[in-house]
Amino acid sequence: MAPRLAQPLPPDDATLIARFAEGDRGAFDALYNRHVRYVAGVAYRLLGDDAELNDVLQETFLAALETLGTLRKPERVRSWLVGIAVRRVRRRLRKRARGAFARRLFGSGAASVSDPEARADVDALAEALQRIAPRYQVPWVLHHVEGETLPSVAALEGVSLATIKRRIARAEAEIRRTLDVT
Repeated sequence: MAPRLAQPLPPDDATLIARFAEGDRGAFDALYNRHVRYVAGVAYRLLGDDAELNDVLQETFLAALETLGTLRKPERVRSWLVGIAVRRVRRRLRKRARGAFARRLFGSGAASVSDPEARADVDALAEALQRIAPRYQVPWVLHHVEGETLPSVAALEGVSLATIKRRIARAEAEIRRTLDVT
């Protein structure tokens, strides 16, 4: 029996970014393949449906392709990509809010719940979130649904930690008021 050869480890993000800077188009493709699913998941949960998801992903990775050379911390490429996507999603959420009929935040994409009472709670939360302005909704979803830390949410939103804490607290107060929870 022949000895098994160890498989080489895939290059890390910093190596791929350096290769891209040297003109290796395949390096960007590798970064895309490594991070697109996560970025798509975040964008999907913020948008509430997939009607605009492909557009957000295309815009995100096109912006990344054009500005990858400006990234100062290659080890944070995933957070950087999420930040780009969040800005695109926020733009779309603001546009929705200006429209007469905003779509439901989670819509048919919400998790299937077999207990009608639990389903009613999920629907009520989705309805409450829909009523919150995007500047409060996005940080709340990033923190409570995506599990991002408060400093990470602040960095993604480009505001201070104190501002993010205030925005999330305001979102929670509005949710409580809408749901009439004490």
